[in-house]
Amino acid sequence: MNRMLNSLRRHHPRRHRGQRRRIGLIAVSATAALLAAPTSVSASAPTLIGASVHQPAGQSFSQALAAADSRYGGLPILRVFYPGAPAAWSDAKLNTPGRATVVSFKYDADAVLAGTADAYLRSWFANAPKDRDVFWCFYHEPEDDIRNGAFTAAAYRAAWQRIAGLADQAGNSRLFATTILMDWTLDAQSGRNWRDYYPGSAFVDVMAWDVYNFDVVNSETMTAHNARRPALEVARSQGKAYAVAELGVDDHANRPAMLREIARWMRNTADARFVTYFDAPGWPQYDLVGDAASSQAWRDAVTGSLFAGDPELTTSAGPAAPTATTIQWTTQVDPAQNTGWVSCASWRTTGSEFIEGPRQYVYGNPEKITCTRSGLQPNTAYRVRLKWWDAQSGGALLYTSNTVDLLTRSA
Repeated sequence: MNRMLNSLRRHHPRRHRGQRRRIGLIAVSATAALLAAPTSVSASAPTLIGASVHQPAGQSFSQALAAADSRYGGLPILRVFYPGAPAAWSDAKLNTPGRATVVSFKYDADAVLAGTADAYLRSWFANAPKDRDVFWCFYHEPEDDIRNGAFTAAAYRAAWQRIAGLADQAGNSRLFATTILMDWTLDAQSGRNWRDYYPGSAFVDVMAWDVYNFDVVNSETMTAHNARRPALEVARSQGKAYAVAELGVDDHANRPAMLREIARWMRNTADARFVTYFDAPGWPQYDLVGDAASSQAWRDAVTGSLFAGDPELTTSAGPAAPTATTIQWTTQVDPAQNTGWVSCASWRTTGSEFIEGPRQYVYGNPEKITCTRSGLQPNTAYRVRLKWWDAQSGGALLYTSNTVDLLTRSA
């Protein structure tokens, strides 16, 4: 199934500007070869940061979206809700070319299992756009409804599996099955088990969460919040992309700074697939309309200016220890909203034997790049680093990492 293939693509099922490519390094001498380690990959696609659309009474969705774009500098991803069946793709909420969409819809789970939604959903998935990512969810936040007896957890899981099968029939690689649960469910005080609402890894591409209840008075960090409700660790335990479908921070003087810290954590630590802020009327404690400082903070995150700067490259030894003929080193690369090319470089600390691999395009979130060189001389010192160029060929060398000295073992 598509989702089984997508889960192998690390945390980002699809890149918007070409699939992830490995750093392929070539031999340049008969005695030494520079090879890419299995973990050598280009920096991952950027975390998509967006919001739901604040739609006041008397305003069309298109008007509300234009206002949201003006407020946040253009939303690359939208959070869309349907209380029942999803609307046709011509609906204004879904007919948004150039943007990714997180869309949820609701059916009674028992009705789904009876097949009553099959025909409509089969057609809906078949007609989904193929030029942008669609993260679809059957029944977001089902926990309270299951507790209240709307249907059983077993029926919910089975209904999810049935709908996922209908989505697969469309053969659309831009459709991603996305569970959306409360992060409260992971809090020890909830008394819940997230597995009760999980249809199984074979049926899921992305595990998204609705994240609320920050300690705003004490400016709780996302690291501390996630420690209480470890959504990132749960997603990674299943080999799935992590995402946030709703983020809400209570109105408070500390909110602008908290939003910036949360956005940085989502990009730099979590490598989140997407984060959409819950910016909706009816929940004034969360919406950012009228809060200029908080709106600007989220605008900085949406546009990427929050993460901009010079690329950073920090090289260290390992992860594998040197042998008599091989060395390995890693470089943490933060493109800082830039695009460029990196290459692994190494040389003997005395003598020559300089080797550098072909340049590899990188952009997006921070990522660790691992380089391996083989065919070396025993008991010999080598110096290594990573280099950043502004072009695939003929470009300028713009940045270099620190150097690290490695010594091969005796034969």
